[in-house]
Amino acid sequence: MKVQIYGAGVAGTFLYFLLKQAGFDVGICERRRSPDCRCAWGITYDEAKALYKEIGVNLDEYVLVRPEYVVINGVAFKNKNVVIFDKKRLLEDLWGRMDLKDAETLSAQQADILVDATGYERALLPKIENDRLYPTMQTVETHDADENIYVYARGATGYAWAFPLGDKRWHVGVGEAEGNFSALLNGLREKYGFEVNDKLSCRCDALIRLLPPSKCRPFIVGKVVGVGESIGCVSGAGEGNAPSLRCAKLLYECLRSGRLEDYERRVLKHFRWIENEHKFVEAVQQGRLWRALPLLPKIVAVESKRAVGHSVADVRALLKLILRG
Repeated sequence: MKVQIYGAGVAGTFLYFLLKQAGFDVGICERRRSPDCRCAWGITYDEAKALYKEIGVNLDEYVLVRPEYVVINGVAFKNKNVVIFDKKRLLEDLWGRMDLKDAETLSAQQADILVDATGYERALLPKIENDRLYPTMQTVETHDADENIYVYARGATGYAWAFPLGDKRWHVGVGEAEGNFSALLNGLREKYGFEVNDKLSCRCDALIRLLPPSKCRPFIVGKVVGVGESIGCVSGAGEGNAPSLRCAKLLYECLRSGRLEDYERRVLKHFRWIENEHKFVEAVQQGRLWRALPLLPKIVAVESKRAVGHSVADVRALLKLILRG
């Protein structure tokens, strides 16, 4: 089978190496000359380490910081499984391992399968009706602060963050539905002391798709198949790196077994936890707490294993604090 992948981000590169190892005729196209530094580079360690090991990557070589706490609006939660990794360097190394001729050997006409791994652009699949693309902005800054993950939210339409990169470097960013960044970003800086300074080495502006997989169908149109963020594999809290890896693994398994018809069902089943998170976020944004609160036990059960230690009571109290603004 001949597979052509479009997009060499987290999902596309991982899928490329899985298929290459299995003997597929695979090529990959990417319009960027080098990976960029978009997103806050957080990833769930256990899952990502196991998946990257399958293509010969030791995630530990790219881990920058293992934060002790995730601090949300001043409330500290024990971090269980989130690390900050150097996503840009990891992708650079993977791009360096690719045989660039492979990207030229297959054309769209020659390939049996075209993979849309273009993230929020969804360049090959049909556009999504009522798509939800959140504007984000992020800078790399220098600050002297304890290396925790800091989050600030007021209202229910977005949040600001600060992720440590080591050596006093930080990703400071914000995402908000309408692109109104100032209030959230100023709130983060005031709350945690991340004062504006002139030591900025980078600024990235991007969009992130915050829709669950069920609302990003179709996943397959003709010989085009979507993977990762292009089909909604981003959690309600904005986690996309590990889900994109897992989605790529599901697609690989379906291609290798010759059962591509199972792909949509398997994605929807595996990412049911993402569906619940998005239902929760949507209910909160609409002010329908009576719909949101029953979902809390399911969300806490998943996230307390994937990310941070908290209880239903903790999240309820935090939710009231956030909505107060």
